[in-house]
Amino acid sequence: MAARYRGRITRLGDGRGRARDRTGDRAWDSPWRRARRGGTVLLAAGLTLASGTALAPAAGAAQYRVDAVRQAPAGAAVAGAPKTVKAAGSRYPARVTLTTVSPVTPSATGKVTLRGTVTNTGSTPISSLHAGVWVNLEHLSNRSQIAAVAASATPSGNDPQEIGTLDKDLGTLAPGATSPAFSLTVDLGTLGLSSNHVYEIAVDAQGAAGGSSEVHPLGIARTYLPLYDSTEDKPTKIATLWPIVEPPRVQPQTYADSSGNDEAVFTDDSLAADLGAEGRLGQLQAIGADLGLSGLSPTWVIDPDLISSVLKMEPKYRVVSGDDSQGVSAACDCTKPGTGSAAASSWRTGLQAALSGLDGRQVISLPAADPDLASIAHNGSGSSTLKQAIGIANTDLGQVGLNPLQVGASHTVAWPYQGYLDSSVVSLARAVGDTEIVATGSSLPSPDLNFTPNAARSLGKGTTAVVADPTLASIFAGDLSTPSAQVMAEQRFLAETLAITLEQPSKQRSILVQPPREMSASTAQVLAASLKAAVHGKWASPETFGAAAKAAPTPGAGRTVPPVSAYPAALRKTELDAADLFAVSDTQAQLDKLENVLVNPASVRSAFSSAILRSVSTQWRGRDALGDSYRGNAAGYLANLYGKVTILPKPGGSITLSGSGSATIPVTVQNDLAQGVINLVVELSSSNAARLSLGNQQFTSAANKPVAAGGGTKITIKFPVKAFANNKVQMTAQLYTTADHQPYGDPVYFYVDITSLPNGVIAVMAGGGLLVLLAGLRLYWKRKHNTAAGGPGPDPEQDPDRGDQPRPEGAQESEDEGRLARHPQKNAP
Repeated sequence: MAARYRGRITRLGDGRGRARDRTGDRAWDSPWRRARRGGTVLLAAGLTLASGTALAPAAGAAQYRVDAVRQAPAGAAVAGAPKTVKAAGSRYPARVTLTTVSPVTPSATGKVTLRGTVTNTGSTPISSLHAGVWVNLEHLSNRSQIAAVAASATPSGNDPQEIGTLDKDLGTLAPGATSPAFSLTVDLGTLGLSSNHVYEIAVDAQGAAGGSSEVHPLGIARTYLPLYDSTEDKPTKIATLWPIVEPPRVQPQTYADSSGNDEAVFTDDSLAADLGAEGRLGQLQAIGADLGLSGLSPTWVIDPDLISSVLKMEPKYRVVSGDDSQGVSAACDCTKPGTGSAAASSWRTGLQAALSGLDGRQVISLPAADPDLASIAHNGSGSSTLKQAIGIANTDLGQVGLNPLQVGASHTVAWPYQGYLDSSVVSLARAVGDTEIVATGSSLPSPDLNFTPNAARSLGKGTTAVVADPTLASIFAGDLSTPSAQVMAEQRFLAETLAITLEQPSKQRSILVQPPREMSASTAQVLAASLKAAVHGKWASPETFGAAAKAAPTPGAGRTVPPVSAYPAALRKTELDAADLFAVSDTQAQLDKLENVLVNPASVRSAFSSAILRSVSTQWRGRDALGDSYRGNAAGYLANLYGKVTILPKPGGSITLSGSGSATIPVTVQNDLAQGVINLVVELSSSNAARLSLGNQQFTSAANKPVAAGGGTKITIKFPVKAFANNKVQMTAQLYTTADHQPYGDPVYFYVDITSLPNGVIAVMAGGGLLVLLAGLRLYWKRKHNTAAGGPGPDPEQDPDRGDQPRPEGAQESEDEGRLARHPQKNAP
């Protein structure tokens, strides 16, 4: 932008100009020249100054009071915000801070007052310090030039000259000191400015520093003058998202009070303060309601899980004060009473009133707990469990969640983190039923257009991206907690929106403003004030998200979804990683198993379905430790519940079996849950069925029996076994689900020590086995002998050794043959 002024004459407020040298660097004015020019310009421009003497560092910033001028309010800080321009290095040690621009939308013939302070950020005193103001009489013709002004942090030799000088300067400013507040009023009518343009206006600080006596610019604060008075142009329609979200705090545990009533358990009690009149959510509700009363109702974007949490606070609730992973009860001494019931009830009532009469065009219901679409699309795409969970969050939990507010809402709008898209994010949004996606223009740029297009873009397959202007989003993206940051943000918003209207004044367009998901109270105040000022200035008008989404897409506007590789690397680093997401999938799988065996699974399903969605919330971005803690607590508590149905181990890990060989082995199943379990079997298996068999038949290695145990009980199931040989045998007892025969819990191993089995039993077993072996060997050798002799092998039916072979006539039956014929089973192996 500096080159724009090089080698030309700049017209000043007194109608006179001053030539610049060939390099474009201004020859710094001598005190005599400043005094001479100040005498004329001060009268023409109507400039006034309130100044003071030098301050010591301990004095700090002086208090100031401005009547009948709107002051930008202070509020909570948000990380990553645009910052007040600071002087760069020792060359520019004066930081000029603007705290008021009044009015924010002046007329070309009116006056504007700028107030602020100067701080010495250097290591040496600044002497002969004064603050001056100038206006660039060449208007900013496009949004790129507006951005260039915002990026210019230091004085330039091409800057226009001040409109006069001060009669009384700010004196000497010690290192680290801040001057009293100055006030500079400019009569714009004397400058010959034109309406329907954006101009640059600045306050600079000039003085001598670093041991030099030369007075020159030491710092600057640049801002904008939006001048507009047209009645023929079509105002730009502005849809504004108004997010009502909060990090999850409700845990899956519940606390039963002395009357048997369940109370919700919260990780902390900070939500109570947030819901209060001075809290973040309390102020967002009040500011949004005020916008609605002003006819500027924003589009509310609400997490149904937050509303559910607030409802749980209205009666009594508990707050974690110790380890509650094993469950919550009066005995654990791990919770304390919550303090926010009254604040929760008041906030919900106020929000319901603010939403009264609105519909799905002005109210968006996020999926319950606001799942992180981008993290799941990038790192959990192989998990059907997570997709199903988001579907539930969109439908069942999402649609029910806003019912207490008695308002209609849209449930098919996806809002990925900061609006960044790629093909996987869009694919996931479609898969869970979303038809509209809030996107940032950084993902869908329109490089072929020289004006700002409509927000709506068709992505095909019934999906519409509603694209937020990235520059407007960046204005509200961070810390607007100081008056200076608020003033600069508001003036930038007004300049940008006026420039959008002036790009094509005869063609009305619809744009979207996307503030941060967790918008601070101070950011909300600035955004509301900016919207009011733009609408009051008549170059903008309010619009709902629903209307912006239905606007006809601008031909040539960017609609190509970027590939996965184009997703910003910086945002990738803040995602939930694959390990986090698959741990959540494992938790869901364990929940499914537990539900299948419970007599009444509804209560557990409700608590943990919500907890699983909270585990993958977008609100964990930038809160890694809190997210890990929440997921760990939910998984640990579920594992504790799952482990309450178990097989009790054998004392010492073994039992002894003695006597006849037939016995029963008891297996005890304990259910420490508050409700009964069904759909389970317990299976007992032997590692050596030849030695110890289940039932009476040898070689039966396993048997199972059904399990049905009431809450808080244990049952013993007996398995008949039979021993066939002395020694130890390892046994395994395992629970299985009946539906799919999947293991439930861990197996229990123990040994059966078989002792004192009667010798007769062992002898019969051994003898029978030996007879079988000998018979087989004899038959084998006989066949081999016949084959070697050249004859056919023996016919099994005519084998002379068979007990049923015919004998020669008159032969007698042997004693053994008679015994075998009379008692064949007694002698079988």
